[in-house]
Formats: sequence, C-alpha cells, structure tokens
Amino acid sequence: MVRSPTLIFGVALIAFMAIVPPLIGGYLVQQLSNYLISGLLALAVGLITGYGRLFNLGVGANFGVSAYTVAILTHFGVFNPVVLMLSAVLVGVVVALLFSFYALTSSGVEYLMLTFLTTLAFSSIPLAALDLTGGDNGLTVLGGLQVSFGISPLLGNGFYWFVLTVVTICTAVSWYVIASQTGKAIQAIGRNPSRAAAMGYSVGEYRVALTIFSSVVASLGGWLYALQRTFVFTDLLGLANSTNGLVYALVGGVDTILGPLLGATALRALTDRLASGGSTQSSLYIGIVLMLVVYFIPEGLVGLWRRIRARVLPSRAAGPAPAAPEAVAAGLTAENVEAL
Repeated sequence: MVRSPTLIFGVALIAFMAIVPPLIGGYLVQQLSNYLISGLLALAVGLITGYGRLFNLGVGANFGVSAYTVAILTHFGVFNPVVLMLSAVLVGVVVALLFSFYALTSSGVEYLMLTFLTTLAFSSIPLAALDLTGGDNGLTVLGGLQVSFGISPLLGNGFYWFVLTVVTICTAVSWYVIASQTGKAIQAIGRNPSRAAAMGYSVGEYRVALTIFSSVVASLGGWLYALQRTFVFTDLLGLANSTNGLVYALVGGVDTILGPLLGATALRALTDRLASGGSTQSSLYIGIVLMLVVYFIPEGLVGLWRRIRARVLPSRAAGPAPAAPEAVAAGLTAENVEAL
C-alpha cells in the first residue's frame, strides 16, 4: 500500500479537527463550522478556476440559490432533511447548467464577464419575488431542528462533526476526481484547450462536467449554511459572496484541494478578529492581503509551503526538480483584480 505524505497529513488533520476543537469547546466550534462551510464555497471556486482555468464569478450564485431553496421549501411545509438537501443540490445543478453554456461558448475575460453579469442578475431575484423570498428582509428557515436531522447548530458538538463529515467527503471526492484520468484531462484542458482538443479531448464536455461538479460542492455549502444560520438574505446571491469564494481560494492556493479550505479559514478568522477589535476597515485589509498574494505568492499559501519544503527537503528522485506550475493567480491581470 502506498503511503502518500499528503494522505497521511490529511488523515492526521481530520483526526485533529474532529478531536481538539470539541475538547476546547465554546465559541470555537461554531466558528470552525462557519469556516468549513465557507471552505466548500472556496473549494468549488478552486475546482473550476484552479483546475479548469475558468474564472467563474457565479459559484456564489449556486451557494445562495441552494440556501434560498431550503428556506423557501420550509415555508411550504417541507421539513424532511433529505428532501431539502437533494432539492438544494438539484436547484444548484440547474443554475450550473447556465454557466455550463457559458463554458461551451466562451473563455477568458468574456467568460468572466458573463458570469459576473449573471451573478448581478441573480442578486436581484429576491427583490422581484418579495412574497416568495422576503426581499431585503430575508427569509427564515422554519422547522426547527427537524431540518437539520435533529442536530442543534448552537448546542453541543454534533453539528460541527456533521459539517466536518460533509466537508471531508467533498474534499476526498474532489481529490479523487482531480487525481483520476478525468482530472488530468481537465487540468490539460485548463492549461491549453487547443492542444487538448487536438489530442482528442472533448473540451466542452469536460468543462460542463467540471462546472456541474463544482456546483454540487457549492450547493452543499449553501444547504449547510441555511441549516446553521436558519436565515438567508440577498447578499448570498450577490457578487460579494462569489468574490469572497475566489479570494479564499486564491489566498490558500487555488490550484490545490486543501488550499481553498485553508484560505477560507485564514481570511474568515482574520475578518472575525478585526471585527471583534472594532475595526471598520476589514474589507480594506482583506483587499491588501489579496493584492500581496497575487503579486508576491500567486501560488497561495499551500504553494508557498511546497516551495519552502522543496528547498529544505529536496526530492529523493533523480533528475532536475520539477518546474513550478503556472500560478493561476497570474491570470488575474491588474484590471481584473481592480474589478474585484
């Protein structure tokens, strides 16, 4: 059996997360639940942007639409947690089909702008259906603990372990997909679609599949968000939510599996810390962090760690060291970063 250092580290990290925070208890468990849910949004962005090289600003729409689906269904008397989960994912996939069409017809800045404009359109939906969505007032998730499998998000460690389990499964499946032949084809298409097409790969089909898979991950995040907060609001569908997911992924390492989760945890913790200190300029500080990452460590925190490890512990394999992968963050020009 092959014992990959990455696999060993992953198992150890999961064990640590499952044991240590609950022992500490207090508000830490609720905070980590928030960070893990945000991590699913970041992971979805990392999959489509880091590996597919499609700068999608609409992943947050999947997240928000799924959260709204849970809240709306509870107002129609649907409280079965399995039905709510499947409905949230299904609606997220339907939304993803629209972005899949964009992936078939465009790329680069054109694709970025199409997803940008579509996300702005989604943000106006709650205001166009006030009776259904509550408009600016938001919408409460009804049903109490029934909608969350009887687990309280506020009391005990049960909901934290539940979220950790869902995030672990999503991360493991994402790692398996990217490590498979399908994942290698997706990465090849992301780096050079013309060459991949010349080699016989169906660029459109792989991009559609990646978009739908990413939407499932984001939709699960939206479902968990609705269960934890028991309230949804218009900002979940707006551009800010999608941009946050992209920022989390870029800071952690957009072309890695663990990086987006790490970036979400780091930036959410920083934001909470600034807020608790009474700062009103947290957005400015987060923007400064993003600019520093894009220009100085475009491979993200995980990529930086890999670079340091390669220098300290050179590979045992013979031959020259592998070239550093092209940083996805380098694809964000100064104009694109400013637009964000």
